[in-house]
Amino acid sequence: MDGRITKLIDHQQGGIITSDDGVEYAFRDSALIGTTFNALQIGGKVVFSPLEGRQLVAATVRLPPRQR
Repeated sequence: MDGRITKLIDHQQGGIITSDDGVEYAFRDSALIGTTFNALQIGGKVVFSPLEGRQLVAATVRLPPRQR
């Protein structure tokens, strides 16, 4: 799924991704693959996999190939 970082919370090392269809997903730094929390920017594009369940959470988060 494609989305953008819309909120970063430094003290929690996490934030919010808004998917291209407008749904918000929370994420933690433990979901990052191939990048670090400090490399993320508000508005930056990401590719992620949502975790099925009651809360909307991104299970894996990667930067698109052209941003690496």
